[in-house]
Amino acid sequence: MKKLLYLFLAVSFIFTACKKEQGCTDAIATNYNADAEEDDGSCAFSITGGSWITQSIEQSGNMTVSMMGIPIIDSVINYTETNADSLEPYKLTFEDDNTYTEHDQLNTEVESGTWSISGDVLTVNTPDTTLSLTLNTLNKDNLSMTINIIESGTEDGITFDINIDQKVNANRQW
Repeated sequence: MKKLLYLFLAVSFIFTACKKEQGCTDAIATNYNADAEEDDGSCAFSITGGSWITQSIEQSGNMTVSMMGIPIIDSVINYTETNADSLEPYKLTFEDDNTYTEHDQLNTEVESGTWSISGDVLTVNTPDTTLSLTLNTLNKDNLSMTINIIESGTEDGITFDINIDQKVNANRQW
């Protein structure tokens, strides 16, 4: 009986001593574990590091415009733009000091400001407005964020109502 107990303990010790530590093995991740020998898929990434190059902008929603009560435009919008010349923002770089810069296709700086993240909401403070975007996806290589644009008003007898979701899909460039 003692031999069986010793054999059981020895086998248990061998299996527990050989177990590899799991964790995030990607050194770029915010939760990198230098002791991990096996990646467990738990890596988390920051919006900082490299630059985000917009690949597409998806727009969906509706817009109505009327003049003196007569409808001029009553449209449902469902459109995806992939032409690099038409993508704005084209390139975004978020820094660790909570500043950002936007560049055009020629790598000319277009705008800069500050940013912050709370949960899945990215707040971007541009020189003339504050934007709140929902982060749909944020991983090592891909960023997807959505902003809801709601505007209505009257100007020179023309009344307009806009309700559009704009989704920016970008890839990280290191």
